[in-house]
Amino acid sequence: MHVRTGKKEAFILETKDLISATRKEEGCINYDLLANIEDENALVMLERWKDNDSLKKHLKTDQFLQFEVAIEPLLAKGVDIKSYSVDD
Repeated sequence: MHVRTGKKEAFILETKDLISATRKEEGCINYDLLANIEDENALVMLERWKDNDSLKKHLKTDQFLQFEVAIEPLLAKGVDIKSYSVDD
């Protein structure tokens, strides 16, 4: 995702509570915010879930829904979501 110029720190602050709460959710294996070293306004939320049901539950939590609203004015453009599945 791309944040507006000058809004990266505000975005990071908004993610801290979400990350902390999400890491405690059942089914969350990892949940991290990563920075792009080539584009200072580009960030990636890298998530790994036990199964698709756990992810679906996460997307309905109050903290996630509040996060979506809070970050909207900080984003330069819409969020690009990619999902991958790996069989063990």
